Amino acid sequence: MAGSSAAVLRYAGLGTAACAVVASGAAALLFQGQADSIFWRGVIGAGVVAGLVAAPLLTIIANERRKFAALKSEVSRLSSVDALTSCLNGSVFASLIDAFRNSPSSRQGALLVVDIDDFRAINARFGHAWGDEVLKIVAGAIKSSVRGGDLVGRIGGEEFGVFLPGASKENAERVAERIRGSISETVLEPGGRNCPLTVSVGAVLFDDQFEFDEMFRKADGRLTEAKARGRNRVEFTDMSDDSDDRPSLNA
Repeated sequence: MAGSSAAVLRYAGLGTAACAVVASGAAALLFQGQADSIFWRGVIGAGVVAGLVAAPLLTIIANERRKFAALKSEVSRLSSVDALTSCLNGSVFASLIDAFRNSPSSRQGALLVVDIDDFRAINARFGHAWGDEVLKIVAGAIKSSVRGGDLVGRIGGEEFGVFLPGASKENAERVAERIRGSISETVLEPGGRNCPLTVSVGAVLFDDQFEFDEMFRKADGRLTEAKARGRNRVEFTDMSDDSDDRPSLNA
């Protein structure tokens, strides 16, 4: 706030000074050849009047410019995040991953796909308001389990993506288990009734250039396996491993 106020004052001050200089210059041309007293009264008076008129007008304009810039920033932020969970929306999440993966310095990392177990049953039993609450709880647990530079997106109804740039296999496994464990330990009792809450996680490790769609396909295959093996678990694979192209365990 202090920075924006200083910017408004700077804009108004510089603009006012410029107007005063221009007005004084115009008066100097107009009163050229007059007596010194008349000349200087005209020049100084023109500068003062211009300053008195310009200062409030430019302050108003600067304030409106600041408000418009803040509004543009907020619109940009809201269009980039999911309104319910404050995670990145799916398209922005995928675009940021592709941008990172296409940078020359990027090498290893991991993509996690986190899906809430039996989410439809939670909605059916407790109502959509509690379903929304579950989504916010899971999003909060995920965001509190990752580093500042990691990306968290809501990529489907009850499905979240976590991108861990630079993470080793051990780092990624630790984050995935931290997410799974913190959610499974959550006590949720809507209306005094117990509501078990767990997630399944499919994860893919990479150490080369891959597009988001390819990484997501691999991670989603591991998620399907985690669901088939009983839910509330983490399944990992590597981008170089083609074994996830085998038929699903649900088939």
